[in-house]
Amino acid sequence: MSQPLVSFRQPPPPLCSFLFVLVLLVAAFYTLHHPPDDASSSPPHLFSPNPLSLRRLFLSSASNATVSSYLRALTRRPHLAGTKPSLDTLTYVLNHFQSLGLGDDTRVAEYEALLSYPTHVSVSARFTNNTTTEFDLNDDVFSSSSDVVRPYHAYSPSGSAQGSVVFANHGEERDYRELEMIGVSVGGCLVLVRKGETLGRGVIVKIAETRGALGVLIYDEKDGGGLGGIERGTVMRGIGDPVSPGWPGVVGGEKLSLDDDRVSRRFPKIPSLSGAFHCSLDYVPTEKSSSMKL
Repeated sequence: MSQPLVSFRQPPPPLCSFLFVLVLLVAAFYTLHHPPDDASSSPPHLFSPNPLSLRRLFLSSASNATVSSYLRALTRRPHLAGTKPSLDTLTYVLNHFQSLGLGDDTRVAEYEALLSYPTHVSVSARFTNNTTTEFDLNDDVFSSSSDVVRPYHAYSPSGSAQGSVVFANHGEERDYRELEMIGVSVGGCLVLVRKGETLGRGVIVKIAETRGALGVLIYDEKDGGGLGGIERGTVMRGIGDPVSPGWPGVVGGEKLSLDDDRVSRRFPKIPSLSGAFHCSLDYVPTEKSSSMKL
């Protein structure tokens, strides 16, 4: 029996809370680009309503060294939304703003959003002699750090797919038309696509789905900048939280059901997965291989 390509763990209720910092700095940014006419006048007290004090605070506390240290602190570890490292990042930013004397202007707000995480990912090939080969889907980055999420497509449905592999170039409509011109149909097959510059993952999967494909394998020709990396990302259509589209996902606020058409139509119906460029040629069946399984 085939294993599921991606299975998402969603603890009940299927909403994952995450936090982020909201800082009321609109006035400060405004004065940064639109200083007052009388810039030579004596500055107001640091915590006065006049945003000029905030502008001067930002300019006086920033330097090449501080910017470098902030960037290092915020990027040294992955912080996937809804995880402990994400909360640690929030705490770092919050403490920093408070250390600048902005405690009264900084607050934490809690929102709820539907998130997805991988529990199992696999791709294998079956050969005519009834042997199978399991492909290694872990890149060098994942193998070297337990904080890095394994390669997966967020919001790809749980499930499995098995069939012959058809290479569809960039997965655009014109690519499928060219396949049809030579008598090749992707119906009932797995589609192998190289990610180009024009289509996002969600659109690539949507087109393959409408063409009757059972699943999609996407690889990036740039191969993670030549470092052996595998691209992560979402295949959901649209942006924002799918269960609170167009309004804030406040705790206790209105949420759409997962069965609501406005939610379900944003998710693909076939599984998909990203792979490394150096493995892409192995996905294409030869005379000795009969099918692949996701």
